[in-house]
Amino acid sequence: MSTFTAAIIVIGDEILSGRTQDTNSNFIANILIEEGIKLEEVVVIKDDKKTIIDKVINYSEKYSYVFTTGGIGPTHDDITSESISMAFNLKYELNEKAFKILNDYYPKGEFNESRQKMAKMPSGSELILNPMTAAPGFIVKNVFVLPGVPKIMELMFLELIKKIKKGKPKIVTTINTNLYESKIAIFLKDIQYKYKESSIGSYPYFNLAAKTGGVNIVVSSWNMTSVQPVVDDIVDMIKLNGGKSSIV
Repeated sequence: MSTFTAAIIVIGDEILSGRTQDTNSNFIANILIEEGIKLEEVVVIKDDKKTIIDKVINYSEKYSYVFTTGGIGPTHDDITSESISMAFNLKYELNEKAFKILNDYYPKGEFNESRQKMAKMPSGSELILNPMTAAPGFIVKNVFVLPGVPKIMELMFLELIKKIKKGKPKIVTTINTNLYESKIAIFLKDIQYKYKESSIGSYPYFNLAAKTGGVNIVVSSWNMTSVQPVVDDIVDMIKLNGGKSSIV
C-alpha cells in the first residue's frame, strides 16, 4: 500500500450552493493515484473560519498531505489564508516574496489594497508559484493551499506534484461488460474474496434511449505487482455467464 495518504478540502460557498461545479478534486484525485498517493477523504466546506480551522487541523494530523482549493483571492470572503494561519498559530502577514511577485505583475498603480491581500499568508510559508495570474498559493507544514479557479489550480498542481514525495502508483484496470450488476454480483464477491489484496468495484450504467446497459468493473491494487490474474478471472466469469467483455 502507498505509504503516503492525502485529503482534499474544497472551500467555497459557491460550491455548496450549486452555482459552481467542483472539478478540482477530481483533477487532483486522478493525479494522486498515478503518483502513488492514496486519497482518503474529500470534503466540501463553507467559507467559515472555524470550519476551515477544524478541518485543516484534523486532516493535517491524519494524513501525509492536505490539499485545499479556494478562498485565497482578493475579496472579503476569501478567508482561507487567515484561517490556516490561525489553525497553526502562525502570524498572518505579508509574504515579501509574494508581494514582490504581485507588485511586478500588476501595472503601476493597480496593485491595490485588495490585491495586496493575496500576498498575505501564514508566517514562514513556502510559495506555490502561479504561472498564469501570478498570485501564489503556499505550503505550511503538510498543507498545500491552492486557488479555486480550475485552470489556474491545475497548472499550479502539476508543478507542485513534481516536488513532493510519492509512493508506488496504484494499478488500475477497467473491464466493461454488457451483463447487469445483479447477474454478476455474487461471482464478483467470490473473486474479491480470492484476491484480498485487490479492490473490485462495479459501476452500472444505462442508456435509456437505446435500452441497453452494463457494468464497468474496476480492479485496482496498491500492493499487487499485477492485477492481471484478477482481470482474467473476471473475464472468464463474464464469458461463462454468456456476456461480452472488453478492457477500457
